[in-house]
Amino acid sequence: MVLILTDCFDVHADIVVKELEKENIPFFRFDLDVESLKKVYISFENSIWKIKTKDNEISSKQITCVWCRRPFVELSLQEQRYTDIDFKIWKNEWNKTLLGLYNSLKQIPWLNPLRKAYKGENKYYQMDIAKEVGLKMPQTLISNDKRMIEKFAIKHKKILFKLMSQEIYDLGNDDFKGLYTNVISMKDIEKFNETEENPIVLQEYIDKKYEVRYTIVGEEHFVCCIESQQSEKAKEDWRRYDIANTPHRKIEAPKEIQTKVSNMLKLLDLEYGALDFIITPEDEWVFLEINCMGQWLWIEELTGMSISKAIVKWIKDNN
Repeated sequence: MVLILTDCFDVHADIVVKELEKENIPFFRFDLDVESLKKVYISFENSIWKIKTKDNEISSKQITCVWCRRPFVELSLQEQRYTDIDFKIWKNEWNKTLLGLYNSLKQIPWLNPLRKAYKGENKYYQMDIAKEVGLKMPQTLISNDKRMIEKFAIKHKKILFKLMSQEIYDLGNDDFKGLYTNVISMKDIEKFNETEENPIVLQEYIDKKYEVRYTIVGEEHFVCCIESQQSEKAKEDWRRYDIANTPHRKIEAPKEIQTKVSNMLKLLDLEYGALDFIITPEDEWVFLEINCMGQWLWIEELTGMSISKAIVKWIKDNN
């Protein structure tokens, strides 16, 4: 039986569950949002885990593979504001318990193995692996030294600022903000303090013909062209979604890129990855990052590529 780690809001899981039902593949959906967990019983005795919900029950002895979408307690934006000590203890104890469960399942197939996924999410590590397999990347500086940042900006003239984390921040009054990739100027850098700043990521600006979301499931490759330059809103960062003005279409990656991407997944020891590329006006592929638990459903809906069925095939082959 496949264990699905997700939450009740995850439409990706909804789609895969429907496909699993069509294939008559048994599954246990473990929703890890706060409200769902309030209705879950979990126990560990004699080296066996048992999870019980209103509608289902499973033992760790029944689990044959794991699809890992969202492995820890998922907080809504409003729940992230909670400062109640009892709530913090509740969340932390659930997460520690979940780690115990996952450790007991480490010998079975995972999409993706948890520790390897979190290691692979580290952007510094990604850059080392991308370099090793021969993928071209933008010139990059990660620093909190204002003098080095100024030198980098002078050298490259036009640069981008980005953060390693992609969290949503609470601005109060039910207002939340995500931080996206932006072009920054010397005036912006002048505001940077001489000391006590966190490291930031700066990259040379690379002209785009279009962008690519490159999804791999096992041995299957799904390559999507994102025409971000047709939208003023999405031009610098397509995650500022402007779907109506940003056409998506299926394309074929050059064989050389396919090989390098496959090699990167092998070195990261991952079965799933969602990679982002810039394609330059000269048709050069420039690697930006890989998301080890990245989203894919909008790609499937806009292009017809069957990523969900590839996930089900992986589960079927490894179940």
